[in-house]
Amino acid sequence: MVIGLTGGIGCGKSTAAGFFKSHGFVVIDSDVLAHQALNEPSTLSQLKSRWGSACIQNDGTANRDWIGKKVFSDLAEKSFLESITHPRIAALRQAAMADPSKSYILEIPLLFELGLTQGLNAIICIASSDEVRLKRLASRGMSRNEAMKRINSQIPVSEKVKKSSYVIWNDGSIEFLRAEVNKCVQSLKQ
Repeated sequence: MVIGLTGGIGCGKSTAAGFFKSHGFVVIDSDVLAHQALNEPSTLSQLKSRWGSACIQNDGTANRDWIGKKVFSDLAEKSFLESITHPRIAALRQAAMADPSKSYILEIPLLFELGLTQGLNAIICIASSDEVRLKRLASRGMSRNEAMKRINSQIPVSEKVKKSSYVIWNDGSIEFLRAEVNKCVQSLKQ
């Protein structure tokens, strides 16, 4: 079984993914794969050629804060970055799903935006109100302006909800989210 897990930034996808993992699912986090792809030598070389050394930290890894600000304020630069990283992320994701006997949760924030729904048994959307999302992003040190740029770079959560097989609202406590994941797992196993 391969399940897509999506939702907007700050909705709690990673927390929910952890609960799915406790039920035996193998969780493949696209953000982790993106960081891996971003720090591969060929990617770093292409980024440095385009943007200069400011996009590379002193330790030789990608300066994710600098890159994030760059790509979320310029669509052409975002497209450039995605053209380099997305094919590599897809390859890493396929390699991570090598064992067909296991059940997978693919945590992909841009599942719908990138058209990655093919081959999934179901899609779960973790959704939250914008007010809750902004509070969560502020607690991560993100300014309201930066948070809004990132929220607005994704399709609205309301659209993701409409396109999903299951929806888990995450405006409540962590215990509530855990209980909702438990219900979803039971439904998936039927």
